[in-house]
Amino acid sequence: MVLFLKILGGVAALALGVFLGTGRYTQTTDDIDARLQSSGQPRKTKRHFMWLNYFRAVERGSDRRRSQSVPRFKTAVSRDVTKHESGD
Repeated sequence: MVLFLKILGGVAALALGVFLGTGRYTQTTDDIDARLQSSGQPRKTKRHFMWLNYFRAVERGSDRRRSQSVPRFKTAVSRDVTKHESGD
């Protein structure tokens, strides 16, 4: 009986997940076209102030730009340190 209830609960959860996952697409094609017609300028990002910002070190804009041009991973070529003895 417990196994049957577990299986029934699983099937019900699956059906609920499928029902909630389908969603409704309410955006019309006119809304999509209006959104895609941009003025050619990117949107400005919203700056949100947090009191935790007082604890962070102030990072200058030039430091941020400099860090972007530096590759993130530095690779080094290993050297062959084995000694080759000349044959007799």
